[in-house]
Amino acid sequence: MKLAGTDPDRNFGLVYRDDALAAGPATHVLIIGVGAYQSSRFKKPLTSTTFSARALADWFVGDTPGFRNEACPLGSLALLLSEPAAGGDPRATYADGPVPRASFAASREAVRAWVRRINTHKDNLAILYVAGHGESLLSRTAFLLEDYAMDDLDATAGMSEVEQFMSALENAKAVSQLLLFDCCRSATNLALPWNEPFGSKLIALTRENRGHDEPSKQWVIAATALGEVAGGRVNNTTLFADALLSALGGVAGDPAEEDWPVRPGPLVDSISRLLELHRLPDEKPQTPGGRISGTFEISFAGERAEIPVYISMAEPENWPESDFTVTAVPGGETAFEGATGKPPFQLLKYPEATAINVSARRFGADIGRAKGKARAPAVFLEIRHSATPPPAVVEKLDPGRRAGPAARLLISLSGPVAIAAGAVAEIAGANEAKKSPKQVVVAIGGATPVDVGPGEHVVTLRTPDGRVEIQNVTVAKDEVLEVRFAMPASPHEWLGLATATGAVPPSPPPDPSPPAPAPGLESLRPRPSADVDSSAPPLWQPGFPRPAPPPVIPVIATIAGHVDYALGLHALADPRLAAAIDNDDGRLAQVGLADAAAHRFAPFESSTDDRPVFVAIEAGPRRNLAVVPSIAGRWRPYVLVDRQAPREKSMVTIIAENSIWSGLIGFLAARDAEAGSRLLAGGLQQAVIDAMQDKLADPIAALAAALIAVSASSPDLERRWDPWLFNLANWFPLIPDGPIILGRRLLMRASTAKQFEQAKARFLEGFSRGAPLYSLSADWLARGLESLPDEKALEAPRRAARAFANRIDSTQAFTVIRLGA
Repeated sequence: MKLAGTDPDRNFGLVYRDDALAAGPATHVLIIGVGAYQSSRFKKPLTSTTFSARALADWFVGDTPGFRNEACPLGSLALLLSEPAAGGDPRATYADGPVPRASFAASREAVRAWVRRINTHKDNLAILYVAGHGESLLSRTAFLLEDYAMDDLDATAGMSEVEQFMSALENAKAVSQLLLFDCCRSATNLALPWNEPFGSKLIALTRENRGHDEPSKQWVIAATALGEVAGGRVNNTTLFADALLSALGGVAGDPAEEDWPVRPGPLVDSISRLLELHRLPDEKPQTPGGRISGTFEISFAGERAEIPVYISMAEPENWPESDFTVTAVPGGETAFEGATGKPPFQLLKYPEATAINVSARRFGADIGRAKGKARAPAVFLEIRHSATPPPAVVEKLDPGRRAGPAARLLISLSGPVAIAAGAVAEIAGANEAKKSPKQVVVAIGGATPVDVGPGEHVVTLRTPDGRVEIQNVTVAKDEVLEVRFAMPASPHEWLGLATATGAVPPSPPPDPSPPAPAPGLESLRPRPSADVDSSAPPLWQPGFPRPAPPPVIPVIATIAGHVDYALGLHALADPRLAAAIDNDDGRLAQVGLADAAAHRFAPFESSTDDRPVFVAIEAGPRRNLAVVPSIAGRWRPYVLVDRQAPREKSMVTIIAENSIWSGLIGFLAARDAEAGSRLLAGGLQQAVIDAMQDKLADPIAALAAALIAVSASSPDLERRWDPWLFNLANWFPLIPDGPIILGRRLLMRASTAKQFEQAKARFLEGFSRGAPLYSLSADWLARGLESLPDEKALEAPRRAARAFANRIDSTQAFTVIRLGA
């Protein structure tokens, strides 16, 4: 219940506590909103961060709370707010009492108290929300607390690293965790050494006191992608918080189940779709990022009498001054005009199954149409000049060969390259709301048949480049209806696979500095002080000769040996590997890797061929090392070099061409274990096991599948995968990933001293083998060593593994190491 203003637990931010649920299972929430900072570096306070913190607290404990979870009811809520002081008491108030300011010390005490609450039961649900300024250093992100930049002898005092925080919380007793970080992730202005700790720890936990062996289900959702800014609205919520609350309120609900449960996977998808609606002209949409594992119920939104319908345009620059007509059957006609200076979308609500047609005109000219039906939980209608190709009946089924009414959907997906298991689709019968949808694997460059009942169906397609598309279709009895999807075209033929898997970077803005927020918006990124001279003469003025374009930076590629965790190169370069520039458009260069070795990574072998080899790439002052995932006849890798890659990202991406497995690699790069596990369930899992049993060993594919299976806590993990995790560790004695993945699996289940010793032995074995094939393996090694009980023998490997992981580009599937400062 809400605490009195004089309750001593208010000192730790606690505003709600149900003592009857102290032993659990219960939901325990911690919310930190930082708007006003002490340092003069911050010229004016943020308003959207604390507004968002209050709005989310209201969703849990307000007059009309939205949170409902009977299996895990609300046990506690703590709130810290840093707002401009009003009056003598610097503390803000909430629920008729004071709450602490979000200084580092107060936040640390609140986090410790929250962790003690979530540690009372393994089935507790832990929810954390932090809103404030944020920065990134290489692949790491830190959020800034109120007293950041107040210590002249410690540049990182008052900031805390997200990656260390989430790694520590993975060792808490609560299995289900939802961690939300609503802050910018743009590059820091601090000139820190690359291996400097990026802030101070709020908490540090190891695994041995967890008390059970159930794998963690931790979802970490950041408001924006690494290197990008997050937006807020003055005296309103942030864009992320607005999308979060809408998603929790029903847009992310599952209408196939009673009371519409909201789970983390649909929550991320819905937040992403809602954030896209706010995209202004010439602006990239704010895209949430994070890491995922397992699934659980967050809340139950409940059925809705009316379905939200979001109307937007593919070209948001056409939204202002356009006239829109919405025809609903039943319901009549509604008209509105696109407003200037406001988000380019309109929200309307209609009863279930309402047919909706939208037309748009601008200055008297027709500029596009969209149509659909109001289907739970929400509908997104995007008006385009050229509409998606409509579904078409392509053939008829033989009614004499089937018992009962039947129909078939043919899901076709065109793309710049063919991948047999490239995407995943979900087919839900619109009139079968309580029936679980069908999950199928879809080929890129092909068509996948799905038998369904006659009627209306909602088809949701998820591709490895991060896109999610939805179509509502109606198929009649005995019809075969082709449902057509198309992936974006590749800018070059030689970039087909890179485009399909989301590896082709967008063009950077001409000005590398972040743009000033639009009127009514604010950036959750600290901006330079006003006394910093940001004026500069223009690069070119009319009437003067245009300067010559800058020279193209040469790319130098050299085959190196294998790499250890001290970033030392060992062994001579393999003469059977050769690197050469195959294609170059001035910005992107393709470095081909020709491999004359008959077979790399042979089982039970310990020769040079069986250890991961790296290629060194130099372009100007930047240097990267990239692993070479090559197996003759199966994996053909090349290096994609982006000369204009931002500082916080590597300039190199490894593209490994494989007509079967490349889709899984794309989902692994996105850390989308849920979609990846669907590919495994659709046949890839059996394919890799069959290949291993037939001695056609493909450890590159097998390790990717194992990373996905362990990440997703697949239902058949113990029965099907555990024996093969031992095989992967033992059959390939020079590949580091096998023992690291096995160590992760053993650690997740460890509860006795003997089990922790077994996990430690596997982690140290992986460490001794050198740099792994996959970036996620490097992350798991660092986190695993840090989660083990403390002992002297682990100090040096921990430091080396963490330093190495900080160099890795975590946005990629394969290991790419950034060298230099």
